[in-house]
Amino acid sequence: MAWRRLFGMILAVLCGVAVSQAQERFDNEVRDDMFRGFAGNEAALKNALSMIDAKLQEDPDHAQALVWRGAARYFQAGQAFRAGDAARGQPLAASAMADLDRAISLQPRAFGVLIPRATVLLAAARYQPDPTRAHDLAALAAADFETAFALRQGVFDKLGQHNRGEYLSGLAESWALAGDKVAAERYLQRIVTELPNTRYAERAAAKLANWNDHGALNCQSCH
Repeated sequence: MAWRRLFGMILAVLCGVAVSQAQERFDNEVRDDMFRGFAGNEAALKNALSMIDAKLQEDPDHAQALVWRGAARYFQAGQAFRAGDAARGQPLAASAMADLDRAISLQPRAFGVLIPRATVLLAAARYQPDPTRAHDLAALAAADFETAFALRQGVFDKLGQHNRGEYLSGLAESWALAGDKVAAERYLQRIVTELPNTRYAERAAAKLANWNDHGALNCQSCH
């Protein structure tokens, strides 16, 4: 059930982290069905993918549709791997990464692309058995989170607790999995200082005290 839990966390983060209200919110069109699909409702996932495919037929360069298709394909790859079907899982994982990479190349500073891509890559890094590949995925996630975080600096202190917690914990965990302990500690300390008496601070303090604690840092105040 690890991959189902993984994508439940992905969607919780996607809902929790703020995106620019000036952008087209394509996620509003597919998010609910993606939630249900990642929870096991195959019909809902199929419907979400149909909407994504329709958008991409209309506009093959629609970056947000691409990033959501990448998320769905990673989920399908995980299902295949869990079933022992690597022959199906490997090309799905490769096509998922291609979608995520193309999306970021089209809109490298769009929240509606940066946050979904970073969150999918972080979740994939958590469950990647190859340490080198896990580090690479986490480093890519960290880079996306850093870009989004930099764009948010002017309003970051005005965001709600959940938004700030998801940004900082995503950064901390990405850097930790990428092997950059200094960067990870910087964000863990910020969580402890800026979000006292929260589950985020509790998890950050536990990580600082024990680097063998591999529990997720984000999604601590999600549904």
